[in-house]
Amino acid sequence: MKKIAAICIISTAIGFASIAQPVTEQKTAATEAKAGKPVKIGYTNVNYILSISPASKIIQKQLEETQKQYLKTIEEKNKELEAKFESYQKGQGTMPEAIKKDREEELRTLQRSIQSLQENAQEDLRKKEQDLVKPELDKIYKAVNEVAKINGFTHVFNSDQVLLYAEEESDITDLVLNKLGIEEPKEGEAKKDETPVKPVAPSAPSAPKKSGGKK
Repeated sequence: MKKIAAICIISTAIGFASIAQPVTEQKTAATEAKAGKPVKIGYTNVNYILSISPASKIIQKQLEETQKQYLKTIEEKNKELEAKFESYQKGQGTMPEAIKKDREEELRTLQRSIQSLQENAQEDLRKKEQDLVKPELDKIYKAVNEVAKINGFTHVFNSDQVLLYAEEESDITDLVLNKLGIEEPKEGEAKKDETPVKPVAPSAPSAPKKSGGKK
């Protein structure tokens, strides 16, 4: 089995768009201008904030533990498959046809079981990740809302999505971090444009290939 890469916390401004809360009033700049209210646009990086939050390490650890459990079970099932396949190979030449077919079906069933476990593991990890990350995202979006209102921003964009250019003074990330009580890492430890690595779900080992012989 290939070595599985370590899980890193997934930051989900894009992946969790369905649960993301609006950070400002949903009015266009044109509407604001017509109303006579000056438009003040800011931006921040939700992924970056989430990745350096204290909760990210806790979430990462929980995801790693769940992943290890799945990997252990998949590895055990794969060893069982390999052992049964080896036994089948050694005895297939003298097996009655009915027993041979029964053994082959047993191998196929076990292989399907491993594949099913892999798929369920991937889905479970995704759901667990969403459940763990959502409360932290809610806190971040709430802080962004509060910072925007206090500082007079009419619109705040997430720089990980559609922002192509903005002046540095429009970046409210530091204000949001202060609101959340999160200390920014020292230079070199993290970058605001750093894209966190998505967690790797357990991979089902390849099933042994059937050797040549009678069908």
